[in-house]
Amino acid sequence: MSTWQQHALSNTAINSQNQLVNNHNNNHGSNSVETSDSLGDINHTSALSGDFGNLFNQSEYSDIELIVESEHFYAHRIILAARSEYFRALLFGGLRESQCNNHTIEIKECKSAAFKVLLQYIYTGRINLLKEKEDTLLDLLGLVHQYGFQQLENSLSIYLKSILSLKNLDLLIIMQMK
Repeated sequence: MSTWQQHALSNTAINSQNQLVNNHNNNHGSNSVETSDSLGDINHTSALSGDFGNLFNQSEYSDIELIVESEHFYAHRIILAARSEYFRALLFGGLRESQCNNHTIEIKECKSAAFKVLLQYIYTGRINLLKEKEDTLLDLLGLVHQYGFQQLENSLSIYLKSILSLKNLDLLIIMQMK
């Protein structure tokens, strides 16, 4: 057995639930632990999400620039198209933007804060809703509907209903105290 094979096996174990546990140093110098449901099932989606997340709004390797409210966002056509039918049609369909070699597209009727959150979601599949302002989340809800992110639309709707209901309850209590 070669040295690299011995090293690879020394970083791998099977836990009490018979899951494969891999302790490894990722490309970014930090250690992470990945588990799989079974010995034959490999799931590195969190590493993939992290790697794609590193491409988010980076000009290096980008092939398109999106302008929203004079804010510039760097992106990759193939990632946008893979994640959204809307962007697939816009960038590779018969629309005007796909016919020319335009590397800059202005997106109108959209708030840049909400678009930034959506773009980050496109690249990572994650959003921390607690960090976002309510008006940004409401704008985001319109965007995810427009761009066809049904799963995110459902999750965001549930979250907004819960926080807006709590706010309404707070307002009712304050009004009754007066």
